[in-house]
Amino acid sequence: MKFVVAFSSPKRSEKTVRMAAAQAKALDAELILLRIVPDPVKVGVVAQLISTDRPYNTATRQVETIVEKLRSEGVNASGMVKIGQVAKGIVSTIKEMQADLLFLGTSGTGTKKLFALAQDPIARYVFDHCPISVCFVRGDINIGSAGTELVGDTTNVVDEVSEEAHAEEIREIIEEQHSENPD
Repeated sequence: MKFVVAFSSPKRSEKTVRMAAAQAKALDAELILLRIVPDPVKVGVVAQLISTDRPYNTATRQVETIVEKLRSEGVNASGMVKIGQVAKGIVSTIKEMQADLLFLGTSGTGTKKLFALAQDPIARYVFDHCPISVCFVRGDINIGSAGTELVGDTTNVVDEVSEEAHAEEIREIIEEQHSENPD
């Protein structure tokens, strides 16, 4: 079996990774962390102007770090980072790799208790177009202790709602990378 986690960042994806890892380990399934970095060309002029390879490199480093941690816990894990449209990229990659199950974190549901799909366009797109079963992991509830923490506190997997949010994410990644390695 092949399980995929739609990975956003270590903090935002914590609950989703933990739940997927517990299931993959219990079922001896392969677990793949999939990170789609928004394409700066598709996001807008600001993103193009500030674009470098840093967002891709940072995403790759984050995925590799979590994969290494999962492997040390006995999970058959690997990672993949692509550049493109997030929702469409998730669905097309799922099809390409012939995965069996997708784990996708959702934005907080607030007062709505039936998925936050109207407020979460990526989750909505995946729900409408994904050819396999999807396990939605709510970002607003505690899933218990499915294992040790990977990075600490968590929020949501999918916060990227608009092109402006994608540009902001790219800016944050670049700022994070720059603060780690000032040139």
